[in-house]
Formats: sequence, C-alpha cells, structure tokens
Amino acid sequence: MRKTEFYEIAVKSGFYGLDKSGLTGKKDNVRKYWEDISIKVAIQPIIKELLETRDMLRIVDLGSGSGEGYELLTHIPHIKTSKSEEPFILGKNQIQRYDGIDISPAMVAKGKENYKDKNHIRFYQGDLAKGFPLSQEPSYDIYFSSYCSLSHLTSLELELLSSEVFTHADKGSFIVYDLHGRLSPEWPIYWDKTSEQQYPYNMAYLLPLEKQDPKKVDWFNVTYWSSEELTRSILNASVKAGKKVSMVFLKDRSILIGRHMDTKLFKAERFRARKEVNHLFDRDYRGKVPKLRLNLDYLNEYQSINKTAFERINYYYSQWSAIIEILDALIKRDDLRVKQLIESSPEELSAEMKMLAWLYRNADRFPVVDFWASVMGPQAACVLRNLELGLPDGLGCGHSILCIVRVDE
Repeated sequence: MRKTEFYEIAVKSGFYGLDKSGLTGKKDNVRKYWEDISIKVAIQPIIKELLETRDMLRIVDLGSGSGEGYELLTHIPHIKTSKSEEPFILGKNQIQRYDGIDISPAMVAKGKENYKDKNHIRFYQGDLAKGFPLSQEPSYDIYFSSYCSLSHLTSLELELLSSEVFTHADKGSFIVYDLHGRLSPEWPIYWDKTSEQQYPYNMAYLLPLEKQDPKKVDWFNVTYWSSEELTRSILNASVKAGKKVSMVFLKDRSILIGRHMDTKLFKAERFRARKEVNHLFDRDYRGKVPKLRLNLDYLNEYQSINKTAFERINYYYSQWSAIIEILDALIKRDDLRVKQLIESSPEELSAEMKMLAWLYRNADRFPVVDFWASVMGPQAACVLRNLELGLPDGLGCGHSILCIVRVDE
C-alpha cells in the first residue's frame, strides 16, 4: 500500500475534521484528555520560554495532516500560578506563521479548507523523507511533530531531516519529536528489532472489532524507536549540521492505553483498557473498574530482550493496579482495605489514593446527577495519566516516545 492511500481514505471518511471526541475513533477521549494533555504539558515550558524574548512565534508542523497541531498548540493552558486572564499560554494572535507540511494531497487540501480564513496559516505538500522542504523560509521557533508522523521516515531519512532542520534553525529554537516506541507492550514482537529497519503497522483500531482481521486490514511500514536509538540519531544529525543541541524532554506516552492494547493485531491478547479509560473520561458513562485490569504475563518471555523496559512497564502497571484496587475497595465500602492500600503505598501514590478516597467519601458535596460519571471516573483517569507523566525519562516503552530538543548554538 502506498504511503498516503490509507490517509486519503481516512480523510474522505471524516476522520480529519476540526474536532470530534468521544468513546471511539481517532479523536476519542483518551486522545483529548490524556495524549493531547501529555503533549501540552511537555510543550508548555518551551512556549513560555520563547514568549519571554519575542511577541510572536513562527511554527512549522512536520507531518501536519490537516492542521490538528495548530489546534493543540493554541489550546495549552497556563500553569496554575499564572495570573493571566487569557485562557491559553499561546494565543492565536501570537502566532506569526504556522506552516504545515504533509505528503498527502488530501491532507493538505483538507487543511487549506479547514483554515481558509486564516492568512497566517499555510499548508504545503512535501516529502519529509527527502529533507526539510522549507529551507528558503526564515527560521522557525518551533519545529513541531505529533502523533508519530515522523515514524513514517526511515532512520536515515529522519537523521537527514533532523540535520537539515538543525541547520535551518536559529539558536533557541525547539524541535519536537513524537515517534512510535519500539518497546511498547502493544507490540513485543518488535522488542528484539532495531530502528535501522521499518516494520508493519496499521490503523485498524479505527475499524469495528469485526473488521480487525489481520489479513484484511491495510498495513504499512514505520520505524519504531528506543530512546537510546533516538538520542543517537539526534546527536549524529547535530554533528552533521555543525550545531550544538540538547535534549530537554524525553518521556514515554500511552504505555498501557496505546491504541493497539485493545487489539490482537500485534499480540495474542486483546484488552479494553483504552475503551474503559474513554468511559472514565466521559461524563455520561460510569465505566467498569474491573475492565481496567490487565494481565501482562505475555511480556514475561520478552524480559531478557530488554529488562529495563520490562521493569519500567511493570512498575507503572503496579501503580495502575493499585489505583484500580483502591477504586474497587471504595466501591465495596471496604474501609480496612482502603486504609491498608494507602498505608502500604509509596508517598506519591498514597497521596493520590487519599485524594480519591476523600472524593468518594464526600460525594454528597458535589451537585451532579451522577457523581461517578461526572467526578470520580474522570478524576481516576487523570490519576492514571498523571502517574505516567511522573515516570522518569522515557525508554521507548509507550505507544510513542516524546522528545524535545533545543538548538543551543
């Protein structure tokens, strides 16, 4: 299948409009309230830093699709201590130029249609595998990519693009990478591979369950990365560009709620973790706590391939499981078990448990029709998300690995 065909079909099917959210599909609740938030948390400090020295920013979106990156970047909230009356840290009037580059003609056309009344937004068709196509333009403050668009490039192609971006960028510019993590529990079959070759991927999670037949879905090749491989690629590119760069952010995203955790297209067992977290975030649905339980025993046979990634996944899984346990204990009014879980947990996890217990026990204070759907469920989902955000530097064991690089000189 050629590179753009699936995406052109997806555009025609309505998956790339301006904003849809819910329990299923491309823009589900996990995408909006977990994955988008993870990206916003990472980017918030660099936008704040940039706006301290300039009034307006120039942004280029590498693999922009139809321009969803523009919506993401202009809806990043201020930090808690901010006294600003503006709701977002980067207002649309603070973007001098947003240029989107995508290989798909359908995506470019859709982007132009979505933002036809915005003169500062432009879209270009370009193949990033051949390098940075806007070298004639002035430098950008942020070279942005999201949702694994750059994983379509081979390792050599990404290194070429990075070197040309570093060459084009000025001191103080930031480059945002978001790439498929090779050590994800979604596809342990790739743990013993390297980023030097590409391997099959699909977007069949957008299809109904009955249509997720591995022999019938559309497959295409992408590059899966470990943090070590990505770091090496970035350093090699900086040497070629003659620029000094530093990595200011490196995190795994969507470790247990990656799209393919809920399919059997890369592993033998299908879960419903993402589906249930979607229900938690939705204020019209209660969700079912037992359905959040996972069994990661299938990863045991891959432990020797990368023990560090295996231990990181299981560490986060232990935190995830502890939150599920205390929710279960609260629902069953098992106060002794709640007390034991809180007292036996590490300080940070214990604090989250205390907060959840307080919420549940004070449900009457919240004037909502359905306390679980409106308050408890969404807060539990946020706790699971924030525990992931609090993990150490990424290894490549999430659905994606998010990395931010600063050009120092």
